[in-house]
Amino acid sequence: MAIGTRFPEVLAAARRGADGAWAELFRDLGPGVLRFLKAQGAADPEDCLGDCFLEVVRNLHRFEGGEDAFRAWVFAISRARLVDSWRRSERRPKNSSGGLEEAERHHHQPAADGAMMQRESVARLLESLTPDQRSVLLLRVLHQFSIQETASIIGKGEGAVKLLHHRAIRRLRRSLLAASDDEEGEPWVAGLVPSLSPTDGA
Repeated sequence: MAIGTRFPEVLAAARRGADGAWAELFRDLGPGVLRFLKAQGAADPEDCLGDCFLEVVRNLHRFEGGEDAFRAWVFAISRARLVDSWRRSERRPKNSSGGLEEAERHHHQPAADGAMMQRESVARLLESLTPDQRSVLLLRVLHQFSIQETASIIGKGEGAVKLLHHRAIRRLRRSLLAASDDEEGEPWVAGLVPSLSPTDGA
């Protein structure tokens, strides 16, 4: 939940080294960043989260902007630490249950006997995306970043983000059509993407 009008005050206190201000910033952003790291296949998400916030502490004096800009800045740092974790582990990222749990909470799906089947179905669909496509989809749909913010976070141009989003949606649509007999998984995944129209992704 956003800090809101108190953000400048909290940020100023954090710059002065106030533990309470840092705790509030971490409570606000930490859980979402951790879920993003898990969904993107960080080898050690908690360690990656710690590295991210350590860098935030070290470089806070360089940051300028409001709460939305700060949120995007922190996610950009987490993305950089994520890439480092991929390189250290020498493997490509895989989707994990953390990302599925985030999506589940985001859309308030009730617990049911078919929950595990839904998770497995969604995991297969999300794993059909490239790492960049999955990053864009998570940032745009689940974390509600703008195209400009998403571009800044993943280090690509806005046109590239639009194309990645569009291709991710097209790939998901093809996967959904191929799995049309899966009555449990299809509507659940469709909820992750507000629109599956051919022109979406902008």
